[in-house]
Amino acid sequence: MLNIASDLPHTLKNRSLTLKDVMNDVDLCVWVADAKSGDSITYYTGHLSRDRLPHKYGYSDAIRRKINDIGNAAWMLGDENWLHLVQRRVSYGCWDYIAVRKPEAPKLKPVYRIIQSLDAKGAKQKRGLSAELTVTVNATGPPA
Repeated sequence: MLNIASDLPHTLKNRSLTLKDVMNDVDLCVWVADAKSGDSITYYTGHLSRDRLPHKYGYSDAIRRKINDIGNAAWMLGDENWLHLVQRRVSYGCWDYIAVRKPEAPKLKPVYRIIQSLDAKGAKQKRGLSAELTVTVNATGPPA
């Protein structure tokens, strides 16, 4: 059985990633609002499911939380029919995670409601965190 945490190639063990290197979930929502049908963006490069979990060669809690947020936002936008989510293999254990904007369809939820939904889900998860770590997202648009 492959143990991804211990069987990583040497090059992946030494990857360095900072908070600035990971796309923000709200930035992805803003990109979706501005993108035209067929536009694409690479929202993460790495191993999304592994990188969000704590392990010996993993990232700090803050980076893992941000990776988790971008992964959840992309999944939610795909689930709401805003995006096609695709992957392109870069190397062993490393993929580009790509969002491709779908054509406009009637009855889609406005993107600002998705941002508000992301904020509501984040608030539920962050209740145990100190007030200084909690970030509030103020989405604009007509009332729900």
